Amino acid sequence: MMISVKNVSKAYEANVAVDCLNFEVPTGEFFGFLGPNGAGKTTTIRMLTGMIAPDSGEIAIDGWSHSDKSKIARLLGVMPESRGFYNWMTGEEYLSFFAKLYDIPEKYAKVSQLLSLVGLTERKHNRVATYSRGMKQRLGLARALINDPQVLFLDEPTLGLDPQGQEDIQHLLKRLNAAGVTIFFSSHLLNEVASLCTRIAIINRGRLVAQGTIGELQIQAKLPASSLKDIFLALTNPANV
Repeated sequence: MMISVKNVSKAYEANVAVDCLNFEVPTGEFFGFLGPNGAGKTTTIRMLTGMIAPDSGEIAIDGWSHSDKSKIARLLGVMPESRGFYNWMTGEEYLSFFAKLYDIPEKYAKVSQLLSLVGLTERKHNRVATYSRGMKQRLGLARALINDPQVLFLDEPTLGLDPQGQEDIQHLLKRLNAAGVTIFFSSHLLNEVASLCTRIAIINRGRLVAQGTIGELQIQAKLPASSLKDIFLALTNPANV
């Protein structure tokens, strides 16, 4: 099991952000993670990636406890919603900086490969400050791949991209998943989630309300064949929580 979450909770003073959350993600799965604004998605991702610690419960990545931060960090690629770019660097310098942090051998070859992969080779000598939002999205994905991660955490990875850019990133993610990379995918673009993810978990008010394939979610939502949007709205309707 690549990701295991058991009875995990997190509160900020009186506000319970995540409440006794339980789910598992098998190795190699393309796993969708959905919830309305304020549902606890970002807090969950921050706990899974070691940015913050849970108040209670246990998180394991490839069998390693969340307390083994140095071991887990080597397994992860993370593209958070808040990108944290160094705008004074060029795209090439930015990726080279992270390649050095990870002690990547042949780092210049690796950086060149990733720039080509995300379509930024022609802009590699330009400062990040001159990049469009979509270009920064591509650079953020390249950064997340710098250490050849076993599991990739993506929070709104196609936000700001034009339709062609979205399609390019989706094809790349499919190739990565086909090569064995486990992908944990959070997005507000429900059609995108439906087309990419094999299973989906939906949280609301910090609690897991449903998980499974789209067919299984339809059953849990007590709906006939429906779009993921209809399923999502039914399962997160305050009247049903």
